[in-house]
Amino acid sequence: MDSTNTSDIMEQYVENNVLASNVIRQIREQDEAVTSLLRTEVRRVTSEAVTVSQPRRSRKYIVRDRLAANDRLMQDYFNDPPTYDEATFRRRFRMSKRLFLRIVGDLERDYEHFQQRPDARGMLGFTAIQKCTSALRVLAYGNTSDVNDDYLKMAEKTTRDALEHFCTGINYIIFLIYF
Repeated sequence: MDSTNTSDIMEQYVENNVLASNVIRQIREQDEAVTSLLRTEVRRVTSEAVTVSQPRRSRKYIVRDRLAANDRLMQDYFNDPPTYDEATFRRRFRMSKRLFLRIVGDLERDYEHFQQRPDARGMLGFTAIQKCTSALRVLAYGNTSDVNDDYLKMAEKTTRDALEHFCTGINYIIFLIYF
């Protein structure tokens, strides 16, 4: 092997390595440029999507004085002396006050829905007596759910929920007692 031949091969090898390094560097630069361009485009599209999306709708909150409604209900039927007598209670609730209070006590003891708890804002919810009164008014009179807004200050959805839980609870209590 002669030295010129070896030195030519070495030169060619170095030249090829430099060329390969340059090509690799150019490919990396192009990759970085494409990646940067894609990131920029994704940010642009994402920011447009946020501004174009529908505005978030929150529920309409109606301020109701449920504590005053509870006080009025208690004064009308359950405090001593009540505004309305036992006969009026029986006519309006279609049962004796003693039976009603037993049902309320059983439901409150066995069902979390009938236990008074704070809501998401930290305000106390409706009492078990208010929820049972609401459900019984719908059942006894065939009223619509929004009727209880006036006297009990209870929303239509809350009345429907109370009615559903009341019926489920009564079925469960009757099953426990008689079966």
